[in-house]
Amino acid sequence: MLISCDSGLDSYVILNLKLIDTVKEVYGCFGAYDVIAKMESDSEDKLKKSITQRIRKVPKIQATVTLMADNKNDFFGKTLSSDEREVLDIHSSQAYVAIDCKRAKEDQVLRDLSNIPEVIEGDIVIGSYDLICKVVAPTYNDISDIVTKKIRRMENVKSTTTLNLIPNR
Repeated sequence: MLISCDSGLDSYVILNLKLIDTVKEVYGCFGAYDVIAKMESDSEDKLKKSITQRIRKVPKIQATVTLMADNKNDFFGKTLSSDEREVLDIHSSQAYVAIDCKRAKEDQVLRDLSNIPEVIEGDIVIGSYDLICKVVAPTYNDISDIVTKKIRRMENVKSTTTLNLIPNR
């Protein structure tokens, strides 16, 4: 879920979102949105209920964009342990990249993304974008290079929106 909130109140929104059981990860970000939240549930109804009855009622949230991913893909075998994720959270710059693809080319782009070592997650989504992926690198300049020199140059990618994450420290 991509979230816009009142200026300067992203920390308040993040603290409130962390109290919601379906929210598994939440970060402040800079880019087109203020906060990004990764949600998971065993039921689509439970997710919808969390969104409508909890998240959209958090004071200071102005707007949300929900991207629904089908958890059937395991991003071509890439999985990280909690220890690996913790190391990345501490020592790396991270961003989510929302991608618009050429029509019916989402599977190919997802396969191509899985060949980029810095891309650690990827999902086909339903919503305003076709795919979303998570990129890690030593610096935000490195992320910019990955997006511009690798992701945007893919044959079937039309456009990207990069959301650089603010570390939760």
